[in-house]
Amino acid sequence: MKILKMLACAAVAAVALSGCGPKDNSLKMITEATFPPYEFLRGQEVVGIDVEICRAVARKLNRPFKAETVDFDSVIPAVISGKADLAAAGITVTEDRKKNVDFSIPYVKTGIVVIFKKASPFTDAAQLKGKKIGVQSGTTSETYVLEQLKQEPERCKSPAEAVAALKAGRVDFVISDIDPAKNCVKGEADLALSDFITSEEYAVAIRKGQPELLKAIDETIAELKKSGQLAKWIRQFTEESDKLKDK
Repeated sequence: MKILKMLACAAVAAVALSGCGPKDNSLKMITEATFPPYEFLRGQEVVGIDVEICRAVARKLNRPFKAETVDFDSVIPAVISGKADLAAAGITVTEDRKKNVDFSIPYVKTGIVVIFKKASPFTDAAQLKGKKIGVQSGTTSETYVLEQLKQEPERCKSPAEAVAALKAGRVDFVISDIDPAKNCVKGEADLALSDFITSEEYAVAIRKGQPELLKAIDETIAELKKSGQLAKWIRQFTEESDKLKDK
């Protein structure tokens, strides 16, 4: 009887364990891979400056690393809901976003610019009023049109899609972060960029209430800046994304 009971218990335990595979300890990054040089696709692989920053955080924590791409307006909700550990997608730090997520120290200073046709030069923000403005949905470019121009933008999935609308005459101007804007106009003889119309900073976003993870991210960014590795990645992925535009 005793042996039978032991065997029965062992069988129950085996069944219970078989339903519980090894826990995935990966540090999961969520991003939007149409934003070179910060994130873009190399074949099926998500690569870029932001990817390397988050991979370095995973190394510091001694955890495997995963990166997943979604539409930009789903990036921050993914960390809020716990579907991802951290979000990095050229995310500008804003007071509104701070209400929902915690941000790391900034890793780059940047801004948004206007993309325009040389045949219709852009000289002043007053020109934007009442015009059709293409933006990537969920970005600070969209916020600029809504809050500064007090009008609805023409929302697109990416800066490249917005520029295609500009070239087709469906919008009058495009507003975008400087780096994807540079990539979009490269080789386009009829397009040009304005000076910055805002000043912004990019940072990594995480769900609120995770001080240890935030500390690890901040320390990683500080180390990457001090060592010069971040500057190397900026050069490397800018050069690679420029070549992709040439193909």
